[in-house]
Amino acid sequence: MRDTMILAGLLACLATPLVAQEAAPSGGPPDSMPDAPPMDKKRVMAARLTGLVGFTNSSCPDLQGDPVLLKGAVERLGIDPKDLEQGELAMVARSFSETYQKDVPANCRRAIETFGPSSRIVPNLIVKR
Repeated sequence: MRDTMILAGLLACLATPLVAQEAAPSGGPPDSMPDAPPMDKKRVMAARLTGLVGFTNSSCPDLQGDPVLLKGAVERLGIDPKDLEQGELAMVARSFSETYQKDVPANCRRAIETFGPSSRIVPNLIVKR
């Protein structure tokens, strides 16, 4: 039951893009990959979460992602976390991370608001360092 609620929350989050990502096609990779075919929403969400955690770890000096919670969220989406380490899904995750770079302060703020301690989707995926 809890996994179903988390999955529903993650999929709903896909409909609420972070700042500077509004041009990304729904269900597809960010603008930096315009020729890529549309992907399954769960794969896109897994890539998006991975890109967000990567962005947060490298660009938000006072925030960090929790790799254990990320792995669990990705697995609940039905995606093997190893699929995010190389190949197409890894490229999409990097594209999301690069897209978030367009407005670092706003996206750092949004990351903690959306996935911080008060999140109903994945609480504490993003936390203060």
